[in-house]
Amino acid sequence: MLKQILGRWKPAWNEGAWRATLVALPIIILLIPLLFLALPYLDILNDMAVQAKAKPQGEYGWFSDEQIPSERPPVAGTIPQGWFPYHVSEKDEEKAAKHAGETLTNPVELTEASARRGKAIFDRICITCHGPWGDGDGRIQGPDLFPAPPSLHTPQARMYPDGRLWHVMTRGQNKMPSYANVLDPKERWDVVNFLRTLQTAKKNAEAK
Repeated sequence: MLKQILGRWKPAWNEGAWRATLVALPIIILLIPLLFLALPYLDILNDMAVQAKAKPQGEYGWFSDEQIPSERPPVAGTIPQGWFPYHVSEKDEEKAAKHAGETLTNPVELTEASARRGKAIFDRICITCHGPWGDGDGRIQGPDLFPAPPSLHTPQARMYPDGRLWHVMTRGQNKMPSYANVLDPKERWDVVNFLRTLQTAKKNAEAK
């Protein structure tokens, strides 16, 4: 039957040649796309697309018959650029905040310039939750929105050391996230200075 069908085709190959062609054709069809995918990785055609280099968490090269890890341990006593070590490590929020308040000293003098810088940051970031006076009445809090943060004018909040306020911005507290990736250390101290100015202004307004 196959010979009768194939006999109508020209050139009139023998049955073995047709069988070989029918087997080879699908293989060739599959190999051609794979060949095009492999071309960039051939040494004579890669145009520097593929070259020996370190891979994350891998190894490369040889030195004294030993492979060199691509991620070498840092030199002792060094820290990454832009990163500052923070000594407060307690996981309990209250213990960590208390520790920070006892051990951190505000390095930024409370001046008008610092308070103005802190106010600009407060009005841009903090006001949405804490409100313009720090009463916890920001526009995004409410019954169907976010829970209101505590007032920054309670007797307890007014007694908090500067280091504790700075720590809350650094590590976060309750629903408040950390702002260490948004504000650098000095900017956080500027906000602390503004909060002290805000607390004093609120206290004087209440006394009148």
